[in-house]
Amino acid sequence: MFPFPKNRSLSLLPEGAAFLSEQSTLVVADIHLGKSAVFRANGLPVPEGDTARDFLRLLDLVRKCGAAHLVIAGDLFHARSGMTPELEMALAEFFQAIGIPVTLVVGNHDAKIAPLPEELRHTPHLDLAADIRVIHDPAQAGGGGFHISGHWHPVVRIADGKRPSLRLPCFLVRENTLVLPAFGSFTGGATITPQADDRFFVALREHVVELPAALVF
Repeated sequence: MFPFPKNRSLSLLPEGAAFLSEQSTLVVADIHLGKSAVFRANGLPVPEGDTARDFLRLLDLVRKCGAAHLVIAGDLFHARSGMTPELEMALAEFFQAIGIPVTLVVGNHDAKIAPLPEELRHTPHLDLAADIRVIHDPAQAGGGGFHISGHWHPVVRIADGKRPSLRLPCFLVRENTLVLPAFGSFTGGATITPQADDRFFVALREHVVELPAALVF
């Protein structure tokens, strides 16, 4: 499928996550909890509900996969000002409901949160196997092994035949790194300028499919 280590199994899920069956590990990235609260605190009329929605999506996905470990590839949180009592309560309820270990690979936004919740394991990077490492920023990828990352919130632009272009959240494979789409429902996306040998995968109904290179611009 792409340069993933041989004899390892990785599935791209239409919900915007990756599942490693050998490790029974679900990986998501860039949830940005508290972002809408930050906007509301600055006077923007942003509706509530994104936090509850994202927690429910995560719980459903963990149960659907039968995952024994949830890994967040950075930016679980958005900003210190978004850590409201309501978010802290919802987070505690989420940890109780999920019932499996949750590990945060600390992202640039998470680094501003101190202290991080006690229930949350956190680390600068996480090795799921000798040849698979979870990082936050693709720039942290080294020369060896395969990396799973976030940070870029990748979006691909394609021609759809009717409009000048269509923008879709995507999985990006560049060299030895898989960049996950942002999982949070209140996050933006950055259009990726294709480089040689880039591969783009998007959700199509209940499946993830690779886009033909000719469609991407």
